[in-house]
Amino acid sequence: MDDQIKVVIVDDHRLFREMMSLALRQEKHIEIVGEAGNELQTIDIISNLKPDIILLDNVMLEMNGNKILPTIREKSPNTKALICTDNKDEYTIIKILKAGAKGYISKRDMSISNLIKAIQAVHRGELWVERELIARFFEREAVAGSKTEVRTKGPKELLTPREKEVLHILTTGCTNKEIAKALFISEKTVKTHLNSIFRKINVTRRLKAILYAINRGLS
Repeated sequence: MDDQIKVVIVDDHRLFREMMSLALRQEKHIEIVGEAGNELQTIDIISNLKPDIILLDNVMLEMNGNKILPTIREKSPNTKALICTDNKDEYTIIKILKAGAKGYISKRDMSISNLIKAIQAVHRGELWVERELIARFFEREAVAGSKTEVRTKGPKELLTPREKEVLHILTTGCTNKEIAKALFISEKTVKTHLNSIFRKINVTRRLKAILYAINRGLS
C-alpha cells in the first residue's frame, strides 16, 4: 500500500529484531521491508530498498563513530534514522542528533505504541526526542546562565508570532531556504528571525533552539 511506512530494523541481536518486527507488523500503516545485523548488511539493504525509516541500534552507530548515518543519507537521501538506545545520557543523545538522526527512543522504556508514534512522527519530518531528557538538558545547558528575564518569562512573552512559526518549522529539520519557502519570506529574513530567537532564548546553535521548542511545546 502506498500509505504504508516502509521500515528497516537494524540491531546486532537477532531476537530483538524479530520481536520488534513481529510487533510492528501488527500496525497496518507500517511495513517491515527488511532487517540487518551488521553495517555491511545495513548499507546493502538501504541501497536496494530505500526505506522511509531505519530503526538503528545505537551500539552499531557508535562502532563506526556515527559514520553510518552519512552513508545512509548518501545511499538513500529520503531515509530517516530513528535510533534505539539503552543510553539515556543527554549528551550522547545530542551527539546522535548532530550526526543526522531524526530522533531516538529508549529501549529500556520502549512500548510498541510509543515506538509507532515515534516512527510516524519521524516519517512526517518531525524530531522525536523524549521530553524528560530535554528538560534535563536545559536544566544544565540552556537555563544555566540565562538572564532572569528569560528564565521567568514564558515563550509567548518572549517570541513574536512569526518567530514562533519560524521556530516551529525549524524543529522539523528544515534549512533556512526551506523555512523561507514555507513562510513566503526571504532567506535573509529567516536569518534575522533566527538571530532574534537565539538572542531571546539565550542559545547560539540551531539544535539548542530546537530542543528549547520541544521542551516548551512549540514543536
